[in-house]
Amino acid sequence: MVMRYFRIGLIASVAGAMCVGTAFAGPIEMFLTSGGETSAVLIGNTGDPSSVSFTGTLNGWTITAGTGGTSYSPDLNSLIGIDLGGYTATCVGVGGCSNDPLTIAVSATGFTQPIDTNGFLLEFSGNVHGGQVTTSAYWDTADTYFCNSDNDASNDCGSSDLIGSTTLGNGSRSWSALGGPDTIRSYSLTIVDTFSAGGGGDPSYSVDTTVTQAVPEPATLALFGAGLLGCAFAVNRRRRARQS
Repeated sequence: MVMRYFRIGLIASVAGAMCVGTAFAGPIEMFLTSGGETSAVLIGNTGDPSSVSFTGTLNGWTITAGTGGTSYSPDLNSLIGIDLGGYTATCVGVGGCSNDPLTIAVSATGFTQPIDTNGFLLEFSGNVHGGQVTTSAYWDTADTYFCNSDNDASNDCGSSDLIGSTTLGNGSRSWSALGGPDTIRSYSLTIVDTFSAGGGGDPSYSVDTTVTQAVPEPATLALFGAGLLGCAFAVNRRRRARQS
């Protein structure tokens, strides 16, 4: 009987490690900058620390980021990651937006799901009308907001922490990339989107950027399943040997 429960517990614990979601230590944070202006750091709500939102203007940019629904808020993915869904930004030539890019940065700490080499998936899609958008995503094994040693809103993420980055121009576009270091088990994640008007026209943007755990390859899943079967076989064989 003891061995039976041991076997069930072993299988459940290993399989659970594959399926369980990841909590985060602190609320998600977002800040927006353009020219010499910076929004106040927006911190997740008390009732929903994984969601923040901003609607307003900054240096001539009209911005909607997180307007109340989960599809429009930077939420933690059901497994692991950050989803910046439905960001919109428009420059109508008022203020400094024609020449000053807009940067939207979102960061969350406390991830503990193990990630292997190239275990992160960065995805970008959206409509770009004039100008261009650069998106970048980062990890930080120091588990700080925006890769900052002081754990504040100053963005210190660099190439050594980069998951992936791309710049997309005019049109409807989509892009994805895999990235990540050797296995890590405690880290924060940061996404930075930068909108550049390019000095002409009235550009507008509607984009979606996510960084999540990459889906394991079929061969990896097969090996994992074989390992589970092997554990169950070994325990069952030992039980039969004791009964004989």
